[in-house]
Amino acid sequence: MTRHPLPPPLREIAELLRTVLDQDPAWTDTLTPDTLLDAELHLESHDLAAWSLALRTHYGPTADLSTHLTTLDLDALTTLTLADVGTLAAGAALAAGAEGPGAVPVVDGTSGSGEAKGVEFRAWVSPGGVGRAAEPGAGVGAGAAAVAADAAGPARAVPSPPPAALPSPPPTAPPSRSLSSSPSPAVRPVSSALPVAGRGRFLFVSLPLFGHVHPLAAVARELVGRGHEVVWAGSEAFLRPLVGEGAVIAPIPLRAHRGQADHGMAAARSRWEGYIVPHARHTLPGIERAVAAFRPDALAVDQHAVAGALAAHRAGLPWASLAPTTMELTRPYRTAAPRVEEWIEQRMAGLWTAAGLPGPPPHDLRFSPHLLIGFTGEALTGPLAWPDNAVLVGPALAAREPDRDFPWEWLDPTRRQVLVTVGTLSLDLAADFHARMVEALRPLGDRLQAIVAAPDGTVADPPPHVLVRPRVPVLELMPRLDAVVSHGGLNTVCEALAHGVPLLVAPIKGDQPINAAQVAAAGAGRRVRFAHARPQTLRTELLAVLDDPAHAAAARRIKESFAAAGGARAAADHLETLLPARPRPLRTPAPAPAPLPKPPPEQDRTAHP
Repeated sequence: MTRHPLPPPLREIAELLRTVLDQDPAWTDTLTPDTLLDAELHLESHDLAAWSLALRTHYGPTADLSTHLTTLDLDALTTLTLADVGTLAAGAALAAGAEGPGAVPVVDGTSGSGEAKGVEFRAWVSPGGVGRAAEPGAGVGAGAAAVAADAAGPARAVPSPPPAALPSPPPTAPPSRSLSSSPSPAVRPVSSALPVAGRGRFLFVSLPLFGHVHPLAAVARELVGRGHEVVWAGSEAFLRPLVGEGAVIAPIPLRAHRGQADHGMAAARSRWEGYIVPHARHTLPGIERAVAAFRPDALAVDQHAVAGALAAHRAGLPWASLAPTTMELTRPYRTAAPRVEEWIEQRMAGLWTAAGLPGPPPHDLRFSPHLLIGFTGEALTGPLAWPDNAVLVGPALAAREPDRDFPWEWLDPTRRQVLVTVGTLSLDLAADFHARMVEALRPLGDRLQAIVAAPDGTVADPPPHVLVRPRVPVLELMPRLDAVVSHGGLNTVCEALAHGVPLLVAPIKGDQPINAAQVAAAGAGRRVRFAHARPQTLRTELLAVLDDPAHAAAARRIKESFAAAGGARAAADHLETLLPARPRPLRTPAPAPAPLPKPPPEQDRTAHP
């Protein structure tokens, strides 16, 4: 495809963005009218806010890019180009008629009225010109990486509407509460040594993601320690190393799904269409089999494991939403991109209908009407408007299998220790960031050591004081660390702060910009641009995190707050409120669940391994 150079009006707009991003002058020459802000520039919401302010100052108040983005649907939000921003600026310049106070001179040194600028823009966007022909101000798309992720600062939640009551279970004889008399070899029978009086049964449902399972596993262990029965519905191969040999698993074969490698608003689409929706379709029958065999009193459901909510509705059981991320807790799309929120609600409504449930969903399936548990705390989030049934318990941590292969002797107690990790889902996006981070660390060998979590062979020529390993024992390392460089996943952020370790956060997608903004606002670290921060910037910001005692002090304050919130113990306390106040019935054979409607073949978006 031919790459067109930027005409003068677009170069002016690009220069405003270059100033916001603090890029070299040559950076502007890499752009074309068709450069995608979402897929290519990976702009964060605070970058968009600063750029929008510059556009309004330069072209007039209607060049309000931030506000315009809130009117767009997901298709438009993933196709915004520099040309589209030029169209918006053209309309604003024409509407202004003259430059307002404080307008800056154009980049090439010329000046003129807003009308003149509008004519120049209009000539450029007219049919036959370079870029997209469009009416000024019409059809502007948006695809910036975190438009809806933190909306120019820490997001503020909007409470969910009051939910309708759960459907009542059909009038039948008391239900069976037994596992199958001849369970699959992968299902481990519940020990009969546990006390029966007061014992409850919980079915846990999670996406097969490390950051989602770890906090749920800590809560499950706490419940088992209190004498309750816990069964997991999911992949034996994935769950067993995380939940332990003694855990009971109702097996559901693991299938690979698309949707984990995108940036920005494209990640919102692929997360739902390529992962959450097909995962719900695939796992719902297995979850219902587990419900029929185990007859739980309540379900504990990962917010993104929508099939767990559907199974609870179909069985008429109480359930809790467990939030291992802040994406749903803070509902950023509701205000920053309401048409994206509407699109997500349509995906959930489709799952509801496909499950044979009548009418529209009575409430947002990510939010149980019974209980919502968030694994964070207000010392980090700040005061937010939570739903009435929400509780924040801080991070739920539990001991993990020790890493006996980690070279603990490599750590030098006379130097500071830094961990660099972007989690497990973003490694395919991180090669360039890892390279820039290693260059930032290269001259610092006299004062620190760094452990970089990255696949073998993906970090070229690390210096001796930088250790690159594909797997890192994060919780074991935390007490020894002085700082964490992270993508901003909630688990990593909260694990660091639970140990009083400050962070340098380079968010990529999802809830990560929200978490990064919260860390910076709380004073427990600093934020950099994942896609644009140069090695010198990364070095300067990391040294600020290490050398400014205010960051470590703020991290310690959050550590104390997290400890007071209770973690897994508090989450278990709240889950126990869902148990019925009645004696435990005898175990009898369980009826099979009603068959699910078969979805049309074209609805299956699952990608097989």
